[in-house]
Amino acid sequence: MGNSRQGGVRAASESSIALDFYYRGKRCRERVKLEPTPRNLRYCENLLGQIKVEIEKGTFDYATHFPGSKSARRVATRPAALDTLELVLNRWLDQKEPELEHSSMIGYRRIVKNILVPRCGAIALRDFDRIAQKALVASFDESTSAKRINNVLGPLRGALDEAVADDLIPNNPLDGFRVRRRAKANAREEVDPFTPQEVQSMAACREAQVRNYCQFNFATGLRTSEMIGLCWSDIDWGKGTVKIRRAWVMGKMKAPKTESGVREVQLLQPAIDALKAQRAFTQTAGEFVFHDPKSNARWASDQTIRAGDWQRALRQAGVRYRYPYQMRHTFASQALSAGENVMWVARQMGHRDWTITAKKYGRWIPSMVPDAGSKAEAVWAPRTAAAAIS
Repeated sequence: MGNSRQGGVRAASESSIALDFYYRGKRCRERVKLEPTPRNLRYCENLLGQIKVEIEKGTFDYATHFPGSKSARRVATRPAALDTLELVLNRWLDQKEPELEHSSMIGYRRIVKNILVPRCGAIALRDFDRIAQKALVASFDESTSAKRINNVLGPLRGALDEAVADDLIPNNPLDGFRVRRRAKANAREEVDPFTPQEVQSMAACREAQVRNYCQFNFATGLRTSEMIGLCWSDIDWGKGTVKIRRAWVMGKMKAPKTESGVREVQLLQPAIDALKAQRAFTQTAGEFVFHDPKSNARWASDQTIRAGDWQRALRQAGVRYRYPYQMRHTFASQALSAGENVMWVARQMGHRDWTITAKKYGRWIPSMVPDAGSKAEAVWAPRTAAAAIS
């Protein structure tokens, strides 16, 4: 028997040649009744090449090439719409669900449903090329960061990789492509901390449990997900610390996403006072420290906190609205402005590198320290005076 030089074509018997290819995500094997001579093997190589071109163009007719084939009937009944980006993306999500964490799947499904499908879901898989890719990127607002766009393209890149593996398309048009840094126009400042006076005003909150929650958060800088997952067993009263080892993310309790997130946080006196006040409400009611006063159970999510009690607390304090995560930013900016070591602040916050803390919060220090620069000025003052005398 002769041998083929092209993958997908081989001698199957003394009187037939086997062809192996993918169509609409399914592996197809067909036999051509020809003796596997070198000439006939070359003919089948050309035939397979023609089939792949037709599949790519969307003109392939299975029954014409292989009349009477069981595979022709089976594959032909699958909807041609499978080759749209929407269905390819949804198929990729279904394939990935057993492999990915619950929170990751929720994020990916939101990206596919709310962003990718409305913008490019109707495009035929074979028609999504570099031009369509550039049009997709251009559809994002100028204030959308390059990082955000690249994150959105992640599920699409994965779905296209699967399509290549299934021989639905010859290559992935997103291979090697990344959105470069973009200039932001009118981008909202992410860090907007409360002033010391506003923090004091929050003590006017009439709901005691919400007041305790805010006081503790302002004094520790925990993430909202860490606040929700905090348990009484995490607190070491003797050492005056709390161990952060879990977070409530997308409806599930999980470990912090980085090694630096698992940490021991030093409790400042306002945080200790807030815990002592909270004891009466939840220490014997369950394992979690902070409860939603309405349900007397652990807070369900960040959105639940924002929806009612948080807004009422701000109104009672006469403080303009910020979202609850700004309490974390407030802890960092006030600690640094008070002269705390940036590496200590980074450890409290769970940052993997103190330079992240310095970069994110350093610009807020001068605006919150009225005498900023006075210590440096004092170092030079004697020399300046001596120079003037001479």
